[in-house]
Amino acid sequence: MKKHYMSLLACCLTMFMLQSCFQDMDHPGFDYPESTGEAPDTPLLMYLPFDEEDIRDKGDWGFIVADNGNAKFSTDAVSGMSYQGASDAYILARTPSILGDGLLDLGSCTVAFWMKAEKNNPAYGIFSIPNTKTFWGNFDIYLENHNSQTEAFFKIHLYTCNATQDNIEKWVEAKVENVFGTEWVHMAFVYDGNTSIMTVYRNGEVALTSDLAGYGPLKFKDTGETLAVGAFQFSTTPSLTEGTGAQTWASNFIGQLDQFRFYNTALSADDIRALYGNKE
Repeated sequence: MKKHYMSLLACCLTMFMLQSCFQDMDHPGFDYPESTGEAPDTPLLMYLPFDEEDIRDKGDWGFIVADNGNAKFSTDAVSGMSYQGASDAYILARTPSILGDGLLDLGSCTVAFWMKAEKNNPAYGIFSIPNTKTFWGNFDIYLENHNSQTEAFFKIHLYTCNATQDNIEKWVEAKVENVFGTEWVHMAFVYDGNTSIMTVYRNGEVALTSDLAGYGPLKFKDTGETLAVGAFQFSTTPSLTEGTGAQTWASNFIGQLDQFRFYNTALSADDIRALYGNKE
């Protein structure tokens, strides 16, 4: 009887310790997939189709994606379902270990998505590769406040490092016609580290080309482990940077997103047109 009691006590203590460990996790909502340990042969790092009220990454690299508990979905979508943003909602994507230092030495990148939104009043955060030490992230895409009811004012912010200087900062501003309203619009932001050119596309067509002469391949630092979708790096709870907290002029994205893609390469104009035309 005594041995049975001691075994039962040991079992209870083990269960209590396991439960405590899970409760101490930073993001208990993360869905941890099994990893093969082999890096996929694809530049598509993350793909969020938002189908069937699902925020999981459907790409091959296996970003670990969770929302802050307030994510909603809509049947009004380009395909399947879409993510319905809100001032109190955002998505976090934890970088898989299989990627290694892939974000620190990103080189080139493409961010592409479908969106539908009305004119923004505060600035809307769309995507951030954080810098855990500074106000702005290593790579940010957001919507600045603008007077037009249809023309969107996108801002793209970049930090990079080279052999002689840290945190070389660049800004690209793109005012793009016919974005806001009742129709879905496909946006793509392409930075080519080989040419130092940022290209912004609307519905498969070039809306802006900006030459950041000599900027070169993207080399980030202090990225942390988590990317933000539908938010600034500082508007999550807690903030993804020690550089600042929430700002009164900034908001999470209030609108809809669908088929959100993030690549570690600069897609060609033909690739962007294919994404726009495929809609799947």
